Amino acid sequence: MENENGYSKKVQNALMVMFLLGIFIGGMDSGIVSPARTVIADALGVSADASIWMITIYTLVYAVIMPISGKLADRYGKKKLFVFSITVFGIGSALCGISDYAGGYSFLIVARIIQAIGGGGIMPIATAFIGESFPKEKRGAALGIVGATYGIATTLGPTIGSGIINIFGRDNWGLLFFINVPICVVVVIMAARIKIKEKEFTDKKLDVLGSIIVSFMILSIMYAVTNLNFHNFGQSLKSTDVYPFLIVFIVLLPIFIYRENRAEDPIINLDYFRNRNIRITLIMALVVGCGMMSVVFIPQFGENVLRLSQGSGGYLITVMAICSGIAAPIGGKFIDKYSAKAVLLVGFGSTIVGTLTLALFVSKTNNAVGLFIALALMGIGMGLTMGTPLNYLMQTYVKREEASSAQATLSLIKSVGIAVSPNILVNFIAEAGDKMPTKLMEVMPKIPGMASSASHSIGVSGVPNNILNSFQNADVTSITGVMKEFSSFMFDKAKPLIEQGMVGHLPPHTSMETVFNSMKVQYLHQVDGAKTVIENTFQSTLNSGFASLFIASAIIALVGFLCAICLKNKDHVTNK
Repeated sequence: MENENGYSKKVQNALMVMFLLGIFIGGMDSGIVSPARTVIADALGVSADASIWMITIYTLVYAVIMPISGKLADRYGKKKLFVFSITVFGIGSALCGISDYAGGYSFLIVARIIQAIGGGGIMPIATAFIGESFPKEKRGAALGIVGATYGIATTLGPTIGSGIINIFGRDNWGLLFFINVPICVVVVIMAARIKIKEKEFTDKKLDVLGSIIVSFMILSIMYAVTNLNFHNFGQSLKSTDVYPFLIVFIVLLPIFIYRENRAEDPIINLDYFRNRNIRITLIMALVVGCGMMSVVFIPQFGENVLRLSQGSGGYLITVMAICSGIAAPIGGKFIDKYSAKAVLLVGFGSTIVGTLTLALFVSKTNNAVGLFIALALMGIGMGLTMGTPLNYLMQTYVKREEASSAQATLSLIKSVGIAVSPNILVNFIAEAGDKMPTKLMEVMPKIPGMASSASHSIGVSGVPNNILNSFQNADVTSITGVMKEFSSFMFDKAKPLIEQGMVGHLPPHTSMETVFNSMKVQYLHQVDGAKTVIENTFQSTLNSGFASLFIASAIIALVGFLCAICLKNKDHVTNK
């Protein structure tokens, strides 16, 4: 028995598995490299600043490729372009892995570009194909499985990356990329065995000029927002890594609009932005992209709340991944039964409650039960908003022959949110970090023989880099040790003032050096005795930054909630 697309049930299931495998490796790869960046940088001998390019270059090229691959898929066939994307992604992954053993950092960067060229086509093409392969009454459930697969892969990516490094060692980081290759081979073999006919829409001229213009636009705006520092917005806006690229984007924007309005087959259909419901859907995609990045801060927040050592909070993401993976397919079925609007309202509502619970309750009480409940709510919210309903709406509002292009536009807007959000949210943690030295010094024991004001005015000039680095990387479990190290340095720095205070007060035949060393040991014991106070101060100060961050996340989700309210109650189908 064949469905409305002419596929048998067996073929449709095989296609579903093929596309889901592609979605999984594409989603997993988006986060698997992040925890290993410093490991790769050390192995290849590059600086921390240079190492960020292994992530930045992938993000930039990925964003550029999405609208182009979406348009090509609509013209020449989704399966063809999907197989091409998977093949290029697999080749790029293999080359990235090889760079662990030969080629160096420049070779890795080129390999990441190749990988991104393939990766940019996987998600939008697969989503469009799966969505249109099912009848309207089952489309939500199908896209729900897509959302669950992508959500689980995205959230588990960093955990898988850390696990590979921990199990196989820092010298074998190439496995982070090699893991993709066998899956890509399986997908290509499956594609070769599945025979389907696809229509080609090549009667109109391909918009090559529009593709070039939009590529430069995406590169410029993505690079600019990635380098914006909202903690010091005015200064960063003057940076040569920001304002020239913003100018390029502003200059190209009207040229692009002029070109697309006159193109036979525009690379991005500007009618999307004229349609009220599509406009709202794209705004919600931006919101979801921004909201997704609050997940990045969950491990550090969880470590601070539960007083865990740095790097051990990654499992908290698993809680969100499980809840998201369960919620996404259920949300898909609810879309079929009720509406995408209802699912979005529940999803954004769940996210608002979860983030506010973290901000207003968990950050104040450090309650573990509250933490896990909030993470579960956020996971449910992600599962109900991150992909399924937005993909469903986009495919509902556009013509069938534009499905891949529309999904690519949706993914592109979401990527902008992903790029902007961390720079905004990290500002709240930075502000808490600025307050930290003052807060800690207020609870530190006073150096004997000195007035309180004097001990606070010694300053931190000349503090060795190793102590500064230890302080910047400290967590609630290590902060007391760091403060002892800092106190030892400060005590030695204050030695002339302390000895000056001891002149005329020492017993006869008593060495000033002996007394000073005794005072220093005694003072460091006092620091040990203040461990609980120091840890509590560190914890509460950092939590105050996280509280502001999660309130901002709740406001972002509220914008999405209000947008969902503005959607029409009934979905108008145009892609039958």
